Amino acid sequence: MTLERIINGILNRLGLHLSPLTAIDATTSYMIDPARTRPLRTKLADVALGFFGEHLADRRTVGRDEVHRMVEEFFALYPNRPVAANTGGCGFSNCFWLYLTCRLLEPALVVESGVWKGQTTWLLSQACREATIHSFDLSLKRLVYRSESVQTHEMDWSGFDFGAVDPARSLCFFDCHVNQARRVREAYDRGFRLLLFDDDFPVYRLFSCGAPGLPTVDMLLDETVKPGDRIAWKWQGKDRSYVYQEADEFSARELIDRHVHFPDIGGLSGYGGASFLSFVKLVK
Repeated sequence: MTLERIINGILNRLGLHLSPLTAIDATTSYMIDPARTRPLRTKLADVALGFFGEHLADRRTVGRDEVHRMVEEFFALYPNRPVAANTGGCGFSNCFWLYLTCRLLEPALVVESGVWKGQTTWLLSQACREATIHSFDLSLKRLVYRSESVQTHEMDWSGFDFGAVDPARSLCFFDCHVNQARRVREAYDRGFRLLLFDDDFPVYRLFSCGAPGLPTVDMLLDETVKPGDRIAWKWQGKDRSYVYQEADEFSARELIDRHVHFPDIGGLSGYGGASFLSFVKLVK
C-alpha cells in the first residue's frame, strides 16, 4: 500500500482527499445510497444496451430489461469484491464490461490468462457460475482470492490441453502482458473464437501501461504501423521503446473477423483511469 493511499484512507473518513486531481478510487469513494446511483445505473445500462445490441446482434437478441437487470447485479456485487485495492489489475470499468459480457455470452468454458491478485477470477466465477473456468499465471505469489470452483494453474496457458473446444460457447480473457498477436494465434489454433483483451492500447496510448503485450491487437490492425518502425514513449518518467517486427505478427491479422473497444465509461461513472478492454471475434 502506498503512502498516498494510507493518507487518503485517513482523510477520506473526514471527507477530504490528498489531491483533488487524483482519479477517484472506487475502493474508497463511492455512493452507498442505491437511490442516488439509480441515474448512473440507468445511463450505464443504456450505453451497454447500445454496444451489445450492435456487436452481439449476430449471436443473440439483447433486451433492455435483461441488460438493466445485469447492471443491477453488478452494482450489488462489486462492493463485495475480495480484492478492494486492485492496483495494477482491472478496476471498475473493465470489471463492469467483463461481467456483462460473460453474463450475455454464457460461455461453458472460460480461460483467464493473467490472474494477478484474483479480482477477475472472482468476477468470472460470479458471472459464469455454470462454466468450467481455468485461470493461468506464471506466478501466483500475489494471489489474494482463490475459488474452489476455478481451476488455477501456475503456468502459461499455451501449455495446457483443453481437448475439444466448442468455439460458440468458449471465451478467453487475456490480461497477461504477452504479445497479443501471439495470443490470437494460440487461441485460434486451440479452437477459441471469442476473445477479450485488456490493455489493448492503440499506439498513441502505449504510455498508459508499463509493459503492454506488444504488438497489441489494435496495433496489429493499424495500417500506419509497419515492420521496422521504432516506437518510443515515456512511462512514469522512464524511456520505453519497441521496434515492430513482422515476426511479432504470428500471421494473426487475417484471423480477426471483428475487433472493437468497449466504450470508455470512466467519465460517466466517475471512476476514471485508462481502460482499453476489447472484444475480438476470430474467423471460423
